[in-house]
Order: sequence, then structure tokens, then C-alpha cells
Amino acid sequence: MKNIFHLVQKDFRRKWRNPVVIIGFMLIPVLFTFIFGLVFGSSEEEILPQVSVLAVDNDKSFLSEFFLSSLTQGDLNKLISLEKVEEEQGRKLINRGKASALLIIPENFEKNIWEGKNTEILLLKNPSEQFLPQIVEEISDIASLLLSSLFSVFSDELTLVKGFVDKREFPDKDISSLSVQIKNRIEGISKYVFPPVISLKQRTFKEEKGENISLSIHSYILPAMAIMFLLFICNVVFEDILREKESGTLLRMTVSPLKLSEFIWSKTITSAMIGILCTLILVGLGRIVFSIRWGNPFLIVVIIFSLNIMIAGFISFIYSFIRTERQAGAVLSSVIIIMSLLGGSMMPVENFPPFIRNFSKLTLNYWGIKAFHKAMLNTPLKEIGPILFGMVFVGIVFSVVGSHFMNKTLKKGLFK
Repeated sequence: MKNIFHLVQKDFRRKWRNPVVIIGFMLIPVLFTFIFGLVFGSSEEEILPQVSVLAVDNDKSFLSEFFLSSLTQGDLNKLISLEKVEEEQGRKLINRGKASALLIIPENFEKNIWEGKNTEILLLKNPSEQFLPQIVEEISDIASLLLSSLFSVFSDELTLVKGFVDKREFPDKDISSLSVQIKNRIEGISKYVFPPVISLKQRTFKEEKGENISLSIHSYILPAMAIMFLLFICNVVFEDILREKESGTLLRMTVSPLKLSEFIWSKTITSAMIGILCTLILVGLGRIVFSIRWGNPFLIVVIIFSLNIMIAGFISFIYSFIRTERQAGAVLSSVIIIMSLLGGSMMPVENFPPFIRNFSKLTLNYWGIKAFHKAMLNTPLKEIGPILFGMVFVGIVFSVVGSHFMNKTLKKGLFK
């Protein structure tokens, strides 16, 4: 144990004398979080950017204007930015990716509606975008449905109104009769729509403390990216094993009182300690730079220790199958990237199909991100406890198994 302590002390000092690689890996998550915050907004309410929509009104009628204005009413005005353009200009702009979608209202739009004929609004979507044009499509579908329903329910009354407009005559007797007719129609449907027969009840989940907490984009990105690059930081420490093997240092070590297993365990402990220090720094930067509310400080420290024990153990286990430094670079990079993709470090796990989510639960990233997010939402300890216990248990098992097989692998390589 004394030898392990001295080796850890020596390795820790050596790494922090030349910390360029470790600091680089540590700052990349901060940079990614900053960029994503600029793109998607920094607050909980402003996750989506405003959707740019171009509109071509070839009919230039009251109903075409009414339809376009319905797309930006109320809260939709914050989501959609609508700009009217000529058709040729609109097609050029959408082809150059200057907007998310282009709406083209055809000629005779109002006439066809009054006559009960089918009419189509053309929606051209930006091929370089996927999510934002879909928003425009859904909102346009709803506006079209509402306009169609309005004419279906009040078709007789609207026909009379059209007759008045065409003749430019508004007899008092006919207007009075129309008012009574509209009043009777509204009263006939009011029991179904005021209020609606079917309604949606919304409820936001609240923790036991009663505080409603939501996560900002920074709170999602920083923990996810941090876990990915902690794996790379841990790998930097374990690379020393293969480097010292190829340089002959390990061979000389076999004739000293120091055991090879002690050398391996010192690397595991060193990587965990450096990872813990880097994570603490990242948590501090997240609080200072991005105002992330991490939750209970004691719980966050426990999560950090548990997470880095698991990461160090996992890398130790992977290194038990690796023979050379070149092989380590290729294998570890592939494993970390695939695991980060599946585990939610690159995109939210919720976006995956259900059968992919089952594989996500086999990754370190998934459980680390889950633990951080639960802490931010002030989830009771009894719910986070099993996750923390699982991370520590898995980390210890990986460390023991990895140390055992790495010891055998290194000995075979040394005496060949």
C-alpha cells in the first residue's frame, strides 16, 4: 500500500507539471456548452431558435392575408418570423438555405374557398434542416384545418356575407336577420366548444419539496460532454503503462521490490483522482460561467467520486485487452465515441428508438448524465442512491478484473 501511495503521488505531480493535454480535454466541454448556449439560447424557456418562414401571397385577398396572419398570432409570434416575398425571390432564398420554409398561396385562393372547391397551399421545406421546417408544417396544417372548419360550420352565413360584399349593399333588415342566424348557430355549438367537450389537463412534475425546476440547455450539455472527455482524460493516464512497457521501465521494475499489480493499481487511482479534480473544476466553471444549479453540493461531490471510480475501473478493464500504445489510441477512441453516442453525450437518449435506449443503459455516460440531472432536479437521495451504488460497484469490479488480466497480459509481454 505504501508503494502505491508513492507511485500515485509521483504520477500526480508528473501529470500536473505538463497538464496541457488534460486541460485541453477539460476545457472542450466548456467550449461546446458555450457554443450550444449561443445557438439554442441560455435560459430554460428559450431552447428553440425563432423559425424563419418566407410567404408568397399570389392571391392578395382578405382570406390569404387572414391565413398568413394566423401563423403569427399570440405566442406564435415569438416562434415564427414571417416575411412576405415574391415567388421567384422566395424560391431562390429557400434554395440558398436562407429560411426554414417557404409558403406559397395560389391564385384564386379566396374564390375557391367561397365556392367550396379544394385549394392547396404549397410548402417548400429547407432540405438542410429537419426539425424547424416540421414545426412550420404542423402549424400550417392546424391553421388550414381551423380555416376549413370555420367555412364548414358557418358556410350559409358566410355565403350571405359574400353576397353583401359583392353587391356592396348592406340592408339593415338582412344584416339583422344574419346576426340572429349567427347567434343561433353559435348557441347551437357552444355546449361543445365553450368549453370544449374534450380538454387537455397539463401538469408539471414537481419534486417532494414542491419546487418546480427545469434544466437549461447548459445543464444538459456540460455534464454530457464532461463525461465523454473524462474518459479521454483517464486514457491519458493509462497510456503511461504501455509507454513504460515499450521503453523497458516495466522490465526493470520486475527485479525491484515493487509489484506489477501495485503499479497497475496506482494508475487506476491516479486516473480517478485526476478525473475527480477535473470534474470539480468543470462543476465550478459551470456554476460561475453558465449559472448551472447543480443541486445539493454534498450529493454532487458523491456523484463526482462515484462517476470517476466507474470511469477509472472501465478504462482499466479495457486496457487489459490492449497490447500496444498504437492499438490503445485506435480502440479506446472508437469505444469512447460509440459509448458517448449511445449514452447521451452527443444527443439526448430520448431521441433514440426504444430498442436503442436499452443499449444506452449499458453505457457509463447514460448513468453519469442521469445522476447529474437528478441532482439538479433535487430528486430525493433514495432515488439517486441505487445509481451511485451501482457506479461504485461497477467501477470496483472493473478495476479488480482489469488489474488481474492486465497483470497477466503485461507479464507475458515482458518475458517474450
